[in-house]
Amino acid sequence: MLRFSRNFGKEAALTAGIKAAEDADAAILMDADLQHPPELIHEFIRIWQTENADSVYAYKASRRNSEGILKAALSRIFFWLINRDLRYEITPGAGDFRLVNQRVMKALLSLPESDRFMKGLYGWVGFKQIGLPFTPLPRVRGKSHHNMLKLLSMTIAAITSFSTAPLRLTALVGIVLALSSFIYGFYIVIEYFFFPGVPDGVASILTLIAFFGGIQLMFLGILGEYIGKSVLEAKKRPIYIMAEEIHRGDNLSADRR
Repeated sequence: MLRFSRNFGKEAALTAGIKAAEDADAAILMDADLQHPPELIHEFIRIWQTENADSVYAYKASRRNSEGILKAALSRIFFWLINRDLRYEITPGAGDFRLVNQRVMKALLSLPESDRFMKGLYGWVGFKQIGLPFTPLPRVRGKSHHNMLKLLSMTIAAITSFSTAPLRLTALVGIVLALSSFIYGFYIVIEYFFFPGVPDGVASILTLIAFFGGIQLMFLGILGEYIGKSVLEAKKRPIYIMAEEIHRGDNLSADRR
């Protein structure tokens, strides 16, 4: 059993678990909320052994049944955005419930970043991966703490970790707005010289100022997200800090502070 010095998040916990099992032939990753059916583990092992797969993962057969129409639609949009222009695919509906063999574990541990999005890293390392559809079981106790605001924050973090599409989007929108402004400016000049009786549109000018100001703030926020990630990675802080590691049969725990 591993115990952190504090809660470092799910991605850090997965990394710590992989680190603890890196010398094994394979490891099973799964959540502790009992929504991942343990019966699939036998199928994972069978496929790993018979089909020479490096990783066997489970993906949701239907997100609409388990998450609702709105959340399922947003999830499809998320995976469509994050898979744009990538040379690998992050499987839609796939999570952390999977088998990974030793070379996949070593590849994941070799990645230096501390701000980790494991669903993306599974796809990035490559190797032969086979997916199995499954239907999540109802949660036995408690409820998810991932509300819409937290899911939005996680979505932004994931996209900025694995794609430069937002930066390209800012450049594209900037070009479109510049061309639109040029066309509108040309229209104003024509109106001034050929239709002098037309009154000035103060409301439209204020609306345009507010619109362009909002666009600029949004783009500054996108740039700030990338700069913030770069600053955090430059500090090279550890992914987690271990408080103790308890082995089966041990009466004493090894302090790893």
